Amino acid sequence: MAMEELTKYTIESLLAETVTLPSLPASVQNILSLIENPNTKLADLSHAISLDPSISFKLLRLVNSAYYGLGQKVTSIEHAIVLLGTKVIRNLVVTATVFSQMGKMAKSMVIHSVAAGVAMDAVVSVGPLKEVFAKGDTGFVFGLLHDIGKMFLMEFLPKHWAGVCYCAKEGGYGSWIAIEQQIIGVDHAQIGGKISEEWKLSEDLCMAVLYHHEPWKVDDGRQRLICASLCAADYIVRASGLFAYEHELHPLQEEVWTMAGLNNRLLVDIINLYFDKHAFIEELMNYAGT
Repeated sequence: MAMEELTKYTIESLLAETVTLPSLPASVQNILSLIENPNTKLADLSHAISLDPSISFKLLRLVNSAYYGLGQKVTSIEHAIVLLGTKVIRNLVVTATVFSQMGKMAKSMVIHSVAAGVAMDAVVSVGPLKEVFAKGDTGFVFGLLHDIGKMFLMEFLPKHWAGVCYCAKEGGYGSWIAIEQQIIGVDHAQIGGKISEEWKLSEDLCMAVLYHHEPWKVDDGRQRLICASLCAADYIVRASGLFAYEHELHPLQEEVWTMAGLNNRLLVDIINLYFDKHAFIEELMNYAGT
């Protein structure tokens, strides 16, 4: 496949000439707006979520999954909000929405995304990130969404995506990010960052998606720690054999471990926790596209 046959884009030209960024459903936007409003009543938020049967169903399944281990059966949205708080509910609503789209994706992509969520949870639990992570944020959502730009490329630029996969398989073109930039002109992290902004996700999450392969480009120390931690979690998943695409190559800079504040002892604990929760990956995958 000749790379010159395909149009190259900038972020601006891609959005102006080709496609519109995917938007969250109106019902989800309403739910998130209510969560952001400090004057919203619990009953009003619960009612808004209940009006979307798909989100309600997935939300309750997630809350009651063994992964969250609440130890009690949650049967109502209002109960879930009381137990977990609005920030966690917000993240779960976004998770449920993304899961609704994942049925269109290759199984390897779904497995990798879910596993990255599990790995990022482990990094947050064990590493120094837990001291600075915003209250209510969950590592799982950060990991789940880190490759959302790839979902976009697969759906809206299938020829370019096929070209990236072909070159990665053939070898000799550099890292996956380098191949995307050669063929498309932009990479999945840049696109994912734009989607995160469009969805009005937290600044921390937007930055993490944008810089999860290049945390050294982040000036703010706290956000650099988050981005480096996500980069490390992504690497752990790939090292365990769960690739979004089997020929993917993302060399890890040694400095990432230092940026993430992870030494060998912490890394052993993180890997053990990741594999302890490995059994939940299949369970969480069952929610994708269902």
